[in-house]
Amino acid sequence: MRGGGMQFGLRIQDIIGLVLAVLIVAILISIILIIRENARERRMWREEEYEEEEPQERPIRRVVFSRAGKPQGTTPVAEKKRFFVRKEKKEEEEEAVMPAPEETHEEVETIPVAEVVREEPREEPKQVILERALRKLESLGIDFGTMKPLVGEDSIHFSPLLFEVRDEVRAGKELGDVVIHTVFKSIPGYSPDEVVDRYRSGDVSVVEKLEARVKTREGRDFLIATMNLSHFEVPELDRQFRLGNLENEEYELLRALKFVDRTTKRDFARVVYARIVGED
Repeated sequence: MRGGGMQFGLRIQDIIGLVLAVLIVAILISIILIIRENARERRMWREEEYEEEEPQERPIRRVVFSRAGKPQGTTPVAEKKRFFVRKEKKEEEEEAVMPAPEETHEEVETIPVAEVVREEPREEPKQVILERALRKLESLGIDFGTMKPLVGEDSIHFSPLLFEVRDEVRAGKELGDVVIHTVFKSIPGYSPDEVVDRYRSGDVSVVEKLEARVKTREGRDFLIATMNLSHFEVPELDRQFRLGNLENEEYELLRALKFVDRTTKRDFARVVYARIVGED
């Protein structure tokens, strides 16, 4: 009984070992098949990528020489060699026929910078234009000094401070002097001092307006009236300009010169003073 039990136990072990061996062999075979399949797929992918990148060439006939020595077809390598040999010969023949380029001689001429840069036209001095305009009037028998401008309340702008000064005068306070100031234009590129220097050199075109100020005994400064050059009129001068006896710039300079004349400033002060002490 003991011997029979041992034989039965050995048989079960043999069966288990056989089953395990079969499983191991099956697993190995499966692994080999999977590896081969993966390798085949990778090879197919590489062939497809190569076909997409490299365009297919036209099929070339194979060259098979017969016994008589005549080619019956061409191989790809031989056909390409023949093509490049023909191309090189053709290029050599074209180079031999093409004439050599002729040498060109360039003439160089140097031009001084002073001849290239155009000199900007210089502006005629205002004093020269003004003197020319005065000579024109003199040739016409017209005395510029006797011309009378129109200085009235219509051409003057009065400040609200005028009424404050009037109230102080009516209250018995003593009125100070009426001082006339010449106001100049703001010119780009010039400082205020440089604009004044231009005016002192005879350029009256920088004048913009006149201001009338009153200083009281207490030291207060009232800006009470202004008169702009743009509203200034000289009837006789305007007439000569309309007749064509004066150029536009000559007319403007003469008008500005009359605007800053002492008699014009005195007439301006008189109109302002009369407005202060006058009755409504």
